[in-house]
Amino acid sequence: MAGKYDTDGIDVAFLNSTKVGEGIRSGKEVKRLFLDVRPFGHTPIGERLESLLLTYLARIEGAQRQGVLNTIKPVNYVIITDGEPTDDPESVILSAAQRLDRGNFPLTQVGIQLLQIGKDVAAAEYLKQLDDDLHKTHNIRDIVDTTPFQATKGEVTADLITKILIGGINRRVDRKGVAATVVS
Repeated sequence: MAGKYDTDGIDVAFLNSTKVGEGIRSGKEVKRLFLDVRPFGHTPIGERLESLLLTYLARIEGAQRQGVLNTIKPVNYVIITDGEPTDDPESVILSAAQRLDRGNFPLTQVGIQLLQIGKDVAAAEYLKQLDDDLHKTHNIRDIVDTTPFQATKGEVTADLITKILIGGINRRVDRKGVAATVVS
């Protein structure tokens, strides 16, 4: 769906693989990519997210210095995970949010959506803490949203897709869900 509305397509990276799909515009391309990569091992969310964020933050900081920030599209990282991270994504997110705040970047410049699949209670609690508490505890912008997949009873609905695609960059959707996008 995102590839349909973004002329550049979407990029897909994996936690435990160096394989990356860039400019993906169709479900067929996503399926083909997932045939080559299977989930396994640890859950290094922090390490992978840091790699992606450092590259992006350097780009927007350079663009801002040159006065061409408007040429860089905002980014929304959607992370699909089944378990609690085996490293420290909290520090990575904190550092990125602090850089965004120091640079006075738009609040919608970076979003991180954590989609939990499975029923790991410890993972659910940790991800919820990243979503609900991290920005309050450290007085930083809120760039994280978490959606537990089982909350939808395993169904992929338009509301779920909307929350996943927008929740990391829109605070109302993060707090209130898709109902925040409906005009009555």
